[in-house]
Parts: sequence; C-alpha cells; structure tokens
Amino acid sequence: MSETAAIQETVDEAYAVDPELCIACDACCQDFPEVFYMGDDAKAHTLDTHPTDKYNARTVIDVCPTAAISFSGEVPEAEDLGKLEEVPGWELEWARWREVTEDKVERDRRYGRDYTVEKEADLVRVMFHFPTRVPAVRDRFKFGLPTEMPLYRSHVSVTGTELFVAGWLTDPKVKALTHTSKSFPAQFMTTLELGPDAAFCGMKSRYDAHGRLEVLVFTNPVAMETHQWKAHFITDKCTACTICERVCPTNAITSGEIFFIDPDLCINCSVCGVYCPFDAIDDNRDEVVQRIKAKKVPKALVHDELCTGCEYCVDVCPFEAIVMEPAPEAYETEYGLPQNLQIAKVIDKNCVSCKLCEQVCIKDAIEVPRAHQFEDIGMSFMSYLSDSH
Repeated sequence: MSETAAIQETVDEAYAVDPELCIACDACCQDFPEVFYMGDDAKAHTLDTHPTDKYNARTVIDVCPTAAISFSGEVPEAEDLGKLEEVPGWELEWARWREVTEDKVERDRRYGRDYTVEKEADLVRVMFHFPTRVPAVRDRFKFGLPTEMPLYRSHVSVTGTELFVAGWLTDPKVKALTHTSKSFPAQFMTTLELGPDAAFCGMKSRYDAHGRLEVLVFTNPVAMETHQWKAHFITDKCTACTICERVCPTNAITSGEIFFIDPDLCINCSVCGVYCPFDAIDDNRDEVVQRIKAKKVPKALVHDELCTGCEYCVDVCPFEAIVMEPAPEAYETEYGLPQNLQIAKVIDKNCVSCKLCEQVCIKDAIEVPRAHQFEDIGMSFMSYLSDSH
C-alpha cells in the first residue's frame, strides 16, 4: 500500500460497532441499512463500504441504546435545549407544577419496573408498560415540549430462562430533558428470571401504540406454532395516513403517533390491512395483511335467488352500503320467489369489503369474494353484533 493510500485510509470517516456493547436490537440496521447489517453472530456490523455524509452522525450514534456505535469523524453535539425558543409566560405554568409530587408509576416505567408476569399452561406472559407522560421538569415548560411521551424503541430477547427487555427514547428534544432530572434516564434495561426449571422454546411479542409491550415466552412448541393473537396489530411502519381508521367497520382503530387497534373491538376482518398502503398491519397470526389496490377491492355480492329480504345485512352495515329493493318480476318465475319480495342491493361506492354482511346472513345470500377470510366469528364479533342491535 502506498504512503498516500495509507494516509487516506486513516483519515477516512467510518462508523464502527463495539460487539461487547451491542444487544442485537436491530435499531441501527432498520434505520440505516446502507451502513449496518445484522451478522450471523447476532451482532450489528458495519458494511465494508458505507456512506458517512448521508445521515447526521449524531442521529446514527444516538439510535443505539447502549452506545455501541462510534464514528471516527466529527460528531455534532447532542440536542441543545438552549437553542430552542422559550415559551412566553412559561414560569407561571411551571410554578403550578414544581411542587406537585412525582408520579411514581411513570417514574417506575422510565426505569423499566412496571411489569407483570403470569405463568400459564404453555407459556409465560409478561406485560411491560412504557412511559406515557414526559415528567414535569422545568425545561419541559420553558421550551413548550409535549406532555405526552413519544414512543420508545424496544428490544426483547430470551437467553436460557432470562427475559431481557430494553427501551430507549429517540425523540432528540425530549431526550435532551433526561439530562435535567435524576429520575429521567434516556433508556432502561431490565432482566427477568422467568423460572429456573422452565424449558423455553420461543417467544412472540407486540409493542403497541399505547406503550404496552406484551411478551409471550412459550414452553410448548405446538402452542407457539398455533398461537393467535386476539386482534390485528398496527406496526411501526404506520404513517398515520388515517385510511385504516376510516374503513374499520367497528371503530376499533384510533389515531396517534402510530394508530392503535383496540383488541376488544377488532373482529379480525382484515379490511384495515387490505387498504393500508404501507403494509403496516399484521393479522392475528403475525402475518402482514396483503394490500389490494383500491380499484380491485372486491365488493359485497348478493345472490338474489337466496336472499329472503330479512334485512340483517342492512342493519349490520356501518357504511350504509346495502339497501332493500323490489326483486325483478322475472325472479318470481326463474327462482320461485314470492311476489313483491324485497332483496338486498349493494351500493358499491360505499362498500369497504369488511364482510360484516356476509357473517350475519344465515342464507349465504351475500358474500365478499376476497382471500382474507374469518376462520370463525369469535366472541368479539358476537359482542359487536350484540352492541349494535
């Protein structure tokens, strides 16, 4: 190697990962795939050649919850609260809060201490609650920062009989507040002993938009293979575009930083995922619901010869997509239908393909011909019918 090349090699900027500190959370690989990849050793690594000017180096380094990433070049300073503009009159609001006793539950959540562990026949169920409120430190008021805590990133792993859970802040402004309070760490790492005599065969987890992390650690491989969640789930690919919320037939979806599906209202009809343009919705088997282009989404189809005019489909449709109309006179002879019979008719522009009508029709006279099918109606669907009538 020439002297010039050697000098060039030493001054070239590059990222590096310390394997001793890496916890394989995959955050760097997901956010910066041009720089990092997950190796066979379950550790993050840098690609041999990677861009160093595409991202802010501070942003790249700060994505790691364990400070495992380093950068050989100049790193910008962390978010400086002093550069933010003060909110006029902030002192008055701060005066109202400065003597308020700190919320102990929220404080425990910031340290990863708010969780429950339940042992069941084939699994151990762990529920973690992440912080939902930004603590009332002075600079929160001074710079008009939010009271609602931005979503943490999370990582879960099982080694032997221990469950490891990590959570960390990524919002740079709120993260800057962590330096102003002794009870506001930027991240937490919690290790739980699940049972010294248990033989765990795998794990599933979901971290929802309300800051709840549900972890299922299985002791029975059959139970893991056949497990189904109670509802569909919106992942962090969500961009809050509102489409799923508008087409949900049971109003189970609410807005937020990432949209949220209420498990008690979801009936697993998959219509939210059918319309989602970002493949951000998993079904109750953790499989991504495949999107259908809007013009190709199938509408409800009425089999006139089977319809008896009971109007159940009209009553259950939340989108006013079904009306009753007189059956054509020819049907009296062709299908032997009674005179003056009213049969269902679908208004295609209103139909979202949710399948509620299909589920209530006891004559199989109406169907929605798409691949996403209910395997069974389930208690949530029966509850929905009970509440809507």
